[in-house]
Amino acid sequence: ISVQTLVIKYLGKQDQEVEAASDITVTLLPSESALDEVIVVAYGTAKKSSFAGSASVIKGGDLEKMQSSNLTKSLEGKVAGLETTSGSGQPGAAASVIIRGLGSISASRSPLIIVDGVPYEGSLNSISSFDIEALTVLKDAAANSIYGARGSNGVIIITTKKGKSGKVQISFDTRVGANSRGIPTYDVITDAGEYYEMYWESLRNKNLESMNYMEANLAASSSLINGNLIYNVYKDIPNNQLIDPLTGKLNPNATEKKWNDNWLKDPFRNGLRQEYNVSVSSGTESTDVYASLSYLDDKGYVSNSDFNRVSARLKVEQKIGEYVKVGGSINYAKTDMNNLTASNTFYSNIFFFGQQIAPIFPIYLYDLNTGEAVLDSKGNKQYDFGETYARPFAAQQNPMATVDAGENKIIVDVVSSRGFFEINFLKNFKFTANIAYDMFNTMQTEYMTPIGGDAYEVGGRGEKQTSRYSALNANQLLNYNRKFDLHSVDVLLGHETKQDSRNYLYGHMTNFINPESSEFSNAARYQDLTSAYLEYALEGYFSRLDYDYDEKYYLTASLRADASSRFHPDVRWGNFWAIGGSWRISQESFLKDVSFIDDLKLRVSYGTQGNDNLLDTDGVTPLWYAYRDLYSVNRVDGEGAMSLTSRGNTELTWEKSNNFNTGFELLAWDNRLSLGFDYFIKETKDLLYQKPIAVSEGLPDFKWVNDIDMENTGVEIELGVDIIKTNDFKWNVNLNATHYKNKLTKLPSDKKEAIEKDGGYQAGSYWRKIGGSIYDFYTYEYAGVDPETGMAQYNAYTKDEEGKEIITKVNVTSDATLRETGKSAIPDLYGGLGTSIDFKGFDFSLQTAFQLGGYVMDGVYQSFMNPGESGTNFHKDMFSRWTPENRNTEIPKLLFENQDQSAVSDRWLTDASYFTIRNITLGYTFPKKLTQSVKLEKLRIYAVSDNVWYVSQRKGLDVRQSFSGAVSYAYSPLRTISLGISANF
Repeated sequence: ISVQTLVIKYLGKQDQEVEAASDITVTLLPSESALDEVIVVAYGTAKKSSFAGSASVIKGGDLEKMQSSNLTKSLEGKVAGLETTSGSGQPGAAASVIIRGLGSISASRSPLIIVDGVPYEGSLNSISSFDIEALTVLKDAAANSIYGARGSNGVIIITTKKGKSGKVQISFDTRVGANSRGIPTYDVITDAGEYYEMYWESLRNKNLESMNYMEANLAASSSLINGNLIYNVYKDIPNNQLIDPLTGKLNPNATEKKWNDNWLKDPFRNGLRQEYNVSVSSGTESTDVYASLSYLDDKGYVSNSDFNRVSARLKVEQKIGEYVKVGGSINYAKTDMNNLTASNTFYSNIFFFGQQIAPIFPIYLYDLNTGEAVLDSKGNKQYDFGETYARPFAAQQNPMATVDAGENKIIVDVVSSRGFFEINFLKNFKFTANIAYDMFNTMQTEYMTPIGGDAYEVGGRGEKQTSRYSALNANQLLNYNRKFDLHSVDVLLGHETKQDSRNYLYGHMTNFINPESSEFSNAARYQDLTSAYLEYALEGYFSRLDYDYDEKYYLTASLRADASSRFHPDVRWGNFWAIGGSWRISQESFLKDVSFIDDLKLRVSYGTQGNDNLLDTDGVTPLWYAYRDLYSVNRVDGEGAMSLTSRGNTELTWEKSNNFNTGFELLAWDNRLSLGFDYFIKETKDLLYQKPIAVSEGLPDFKWVNDIDMENTGVEIELGVDIIKTNDFKWNVNLNATHYKNKLTKLPSDKKEAIEKDGGYQAGSYWRKIGGSIYDFYTYEYAGVDPETGMAQYNAYTKDEEGKEIITKVNVTSDATLRETGKSAIPDLYGGLGTSIDFKGFDFSLQTAFQLGGYVMDGVYQSFMNPGESGTNFHKDMFSRWTPENRNTEIPKLLFENQDQSAVSDRWLTDASYFTIRNITLGYTFPKKLTQSVKLEKLRIYAVSDNVWYVSQRKGLDVRQSFSGAVSYAYSPLRTISLGISANF
């Protein structure tokens, strides 16, 4: 090249050589590499342009931005078709993940997790996001049917980093920040005076049932403290004068409080989060080496709730000669999670207790007359357990005291190893053998202190369990790949085996002598001791054919046969298959010259899959031996007696799904626009169902059968736009969204009579019918407030002699009629919106998640809208309650302990729409001229925040807790703000 020649280079474009001139214009063509991105798929890799399945890829760098101690929490709003629920915000806790809707009712809905080509059985909290190269989500049958029994709920493939050719590279990243509560409490009453007035009115209204107006007022003022609440917060105000019986208002002289403890604030404090990651990467033409160390200390905003992880990873790949390649990796992780104190009731749950308890009850023990704190022998403030003064709410309970005195610790040692051998022979053949062994040693201690709380009466309660879970996976793959003329053929034959085993030991004791020790040697009374050994095995044979003609027309077909030990040998084998094709229409002559289209691909697929991951009634415990009768040994006076605990079914078999997918992918305007669209139908048949049996046959009074079918139908869209794309300034916006409908297509045969009579049947809080979803709410219809009496009203349905429906309003739910609500927990739309900006060394990114539609049954809000109960708090919405002066309202009057005033009904069904800013990252990378002068390849400083902002229909309501629309007093998600620095040497 002469000195007059310029070489123009740009990311994603082909290099262009031009003659130097004073005024030139250069048009760069798209690079083939931009169109032929390689993605990890089932048992190998594929060019994205030729892949006929539906898959989405999250790059490791995007996962590194998130500060979740469990990778599942980082997936919210990131991928079309992937939906998560937060469950608990406890550090280290996992999110539940489903792909393309609810794939089962009683079996597992979780996707298969693949790490470096082999299934992974452990929690993803043992893997550092900084070790991940990419995460691929496989969604349709063409992509994951080859996984057979385990791929019915989708597949998530995690590829860890490996060494790269070149000089040794050392990367270091550290970030330090604070965790706080990401979603506030419900808007409950915080002012003691307002609470006293509300509670007084509830008592007065109850008294009016047997007294005149003045008698009822005087009686309420007299009994407000004495005989009811016991605690008078205000100094120098007699108990019977706290509320003026003439006005119902707080005594104006009540200005000074005896204590200012705050249950909504005092239990919470910022928790320190610190994370350190260092990795070394090196490679030559024949050897790649990657090693990493990671440390995470993630403290929650509640005392004694934290997560700690130490992990180390080594990955080596070695070429031996021209044809052989071997490699392996080993990862060790130790995770240590302190959950909130174990409990049997909500009263030990600080998220329940702190919001439910009235704002008059203190955390610490005070003299009710003087307001002075009561100290112990060491001069420390004592906790108030509601016994000294007979607190009407949750006697013997104080979660502030028990959260540190109790223990709920889970320690897990994880050893995860992978190895492979690869040989190329006869020019077109390749044989690969993979083997993986994962071992999880778990020790869990649950200890409830004897000083108070749920285990007070038994002198403390301790439970310990240890578990050794091992998973051995091995597969052998034979590939044949040949290109000739315009044809390309890739054939895969494979065999896979899987063997899992679990050793389990459990002990339970009570009456602990020293309240500070959870060891069994400190306990006096034996309660239970048991152990178990469980095994599971799966064997599969599979094949796949990929055909390509002229890089325009692609065909893929797969077939797999699996045998699962969960089923009887007669029904153990299942056969699964898929076929798919794609057409790169942009390569056709009639589109090839359309300048703005870089690539356009149409694709379609259909296939079958199975699910053998059956779960017991708790929705968590696997049914390892589903076809056998199982018994337990009852110990009575030293003798053993057998009792049936699970009824086997030799005909029980796979849940099966048929999946159809069609869609397109478009790259346009020099790759500045990317658009993906999918339409899918997922039919699931032979769903697991608890079939009732005659009570005369004894307990359990049901057995598992395959007897329900359902279908998910939906659309997905993924859009990315480079709004600005220059050397110094890049601005990208991305959007993903999913809409799907769930409907039942076959109902259980034993419900035939109910279906013929009523069109469906009740399943807990839901109504099941043909065409309805599995989470259609079924409850009482709230009919508002009787404006004359202030009583809550509910609809009762009867029929006259002609069969015409008559609606009557009643005041008690026992007289009302349960009805279909027409409302489902399944959202209308969910997804995420994000943007990223790079400008002269500065980088900024923002990721959001959203949901539109669907409903939750907000039982938490319902509990705050009570009619007046023993020391429980009220929501501020109660200020709009019915009174003689405020008759036009939907909130009934206060009426002490009348449960029908706030009974379960569609009144509590709440729109489940939400929007959240999941992550904001702002960083600056120093110029290379500056960093290289101090021997650094790269230096970046940054600030990052997770769960920045969240809004839903009601303050305090987190609709993301479950797929079923249930809301509880869960550990609220963490908001994390950190500062970090990363450097490459």
